[in-house]
Amino acid sequence: MDFAEKFKSMSKLKWRVLDAIFKNMWDYKFVPAEVIAKTANINPEKIEPILKSLKDERLVENKYTEYLGSAFTYLGLSLYSLWRFVRKGSVSMLGKKMGEGKESLIFNCYSEKFGEAVLKFHKVGYSSFKKVKEKRDYGTLHFTVLMVRSAKNEFKALKRLHGHVSVPKPYDWEGNAVLMELIDAKELFRVRVENPEEVLEMIIEEVREMFSLGIIHGDLSQYNILVNPEGVWFIDFPQHIDLNELESDEEIRMAEDILRRDVENVLNYFKKTYRIEKDINSVLKYIKG
Repeated sequence: MDFAEKFKSMSKLKWRVLDAIFKNMWDYKFVPAEVIAKTANINPEKIEPILKSLKDERLVENKYTEYLGSAFTYLGLSLYSLWRFVRKGSVSMLGKKMGEGKESLIFNCYSEKFGEAVLKFHKVGYSSFKKVKEKRDYGTLHFTVLMVRSAKNEFKALKRLHGHVSVPKPYDWEGNAVLMELIDAKELFRVRVENPEEVLEMIIEEVREMFSLGIIHGDLSQYNILVNPEGVWFIDFPQHIDLNELESDEEIRMAEDILRRDVENVLNYFKKTYRIEKDINSVLKYIKG
């Protein structure tokens, strides 16, 4: 489905309904139709056909229990997030799809405020939600709340790191989407660098600076480190660890394990690809300062 075409085909009434679902998704797993109608200021008798139409377009899922309730699909939440960007003037034009993975969908876009940029829609599945629920209390909320919180987490991390660590400049956040600077670089695994020792040292220095700012990437590898002639850049922070939020000894040990895994991923890649070996314990000691 063409994302931009679907966006342009939406009516003002349907945007109001999606807006009402978003405003109430924090209180209900499936927002009751009567709550949607009241929030959107729509006649309750008209809301059911609209929700059915949105379901047919795969923008919401409806559930009949004691009442008719509705929740976003990934597509619906992403379109709604784009609508919020457009309404506030942060996104002017949506470009080509740059990439799609298990956890995100990325578009090139243009903003009159920021110029050429990247729009990243967070895509977290139900299985991921169940894993997170084991650690945090999400009550009976719909799993799309995790997409919103994932995007918010990445935006917060980028804001803290930008200006200190080589990360894209974060411009804005709405729903499950983050608007950020476009970096003209390629993933580390896609290129053969001519100065691997120097690149590895730059990565270690950046991870050290990141740690000093209270952030552990949480999923670091050759797939989310970008390189160009100017240096290295780090992307994909939805799983980051905020050291300032750790409370128990168990959480601190878990964070140390995650940091070790991040560093191990990088060292193993350089060992396998460039035959450069470093002692992980020495590197970790240096990073922790």
